[in-house]
Amino acid sequence: MTLLLSIGSALLGLALGGAGGVEAEPLAAEVLALAARGDPVSLEQAVALVPEPLRTDPEFRSAAAGRVLAGLLDAASLREASAASPDGVEGLLAARALREEALEELRPLVRAHPDDPAVLRALSVYLGLGGRIDELEGVAREARRGGGADPWIEFAEVSAVVRGRAPAEVEVLLAGFVGTHPGILPARMSLVRARLALGRREDALATLDALLAAHPDHDAAKALKAELLAPPPVKMEVPVVPAGVPPPSRPGRLPRKVEPRRGEATWERFPH
Repeated sequence: MTLLLSIGSALLGLALGGAGGVEAEPLAAEVLALAARGDPVSLEQAVALVPEPLRTDPEFRSAAAGRVLAGLLDAASLREASAASPDGVEGLLAARALREEALEELRPLVRAHPDDPAVLRALSVYLGLGGRIDELEGVAREARRGGGADPWIEFAEVSAVVRGRAPAEVEVLLAGFVGTHPGILPARMSLVRARLALGRREDALATLDALLAAHPDHDAAKALKAELLAPPPVKMEVPVVPAGVPPPSRPGRLPRKVEPRRGEATWERFPH
């Protein structure tokens, strides 16, 4: 209900040519909460909550930065899922396009508000998902100067560290992060894929169950669980006749033994 009211308020504001009574801080918090769910529907909702007139309003810079973060997560999720699929080329291209769209929105925010915590958060996630550890270090340090722990900064750091690592290392790092920050569901989906890469199907299913307990409407998790629980396809096997068995020369013609002459044993066929 809160989500629908926020969307309705934003659309009303657009019709009136302003913010339409939408409050900046609650909107930013709602966008970030939707981003934490990590499923495609929630990420799309987070993006839709901050239309262009609000993105250009300095008062709504935190909501605009949250929209960027949601777009980056959407791109990363699509990239990760497509990379695991043999037919994922189109998905990888779409993920790159989503990432570029988010980056185009992030650039002006960084130029205009380089010290804003929400902007630094979005920039950290961008650098972390891209594996740019050296650049992330300075941004994360700046983001922490305001005090208070931000799980998204740690998410960015873990994302940067696991990039290009072996699945066994990725699984350990993500499991540690998920144990500390269970509310950041995109990390749980990455942990599921890491466990599947290691052949730990039961552990992956248990992780999916925990994710769905936290967010029962997570469509990507439900689809992956259904795929893992689906019975294997039935293979139709055609019996193979050994090549060494010759076909009968005259079907229906059987040999019979005739009376042998003295000292002989012969076989004859029925006359034609």
